[in-house]
Amino acid sequence: EYEVCDGVGMMLDRTAFAGSTTLLNQMVPILTEVVGIPLVEAVRMASLTPARVIGCADRKGSLAAGKDADLAIFEPDFSVWRTMIGGQWVFDKNSKSPRSDSN
Repeated sequence: EYEVCDGVGMMLDRTAFAGSTTLLNQMVPILTEVVGIPLVEAVRMASLTPARVIGCADRKGSLAAGKDADLAIFEPDFSVWRTMIGGQWVFDKNSKSPRSDSN
């Protein structure tokens, strides 16, 4: 278990950082606008790299035949517009219900 204190994720005994509390859709603009990393590379760092680290890059982290077909589409401000899980649309920002079957 961990807690967030002043924006920092800490283990409950405060002996170690538990990781970043920055969401990926917040981090990508920081990487592109502040650090100067190209958008394609920043997106790869937020998708394929974590999939490789946890050992599931054969199924997740990029779009390719045979992979899980999980996809997030973002607005220009990086707010989520649509989300697909396993090839099925599960979120549409413009839909009244959280799960959307629209194409």
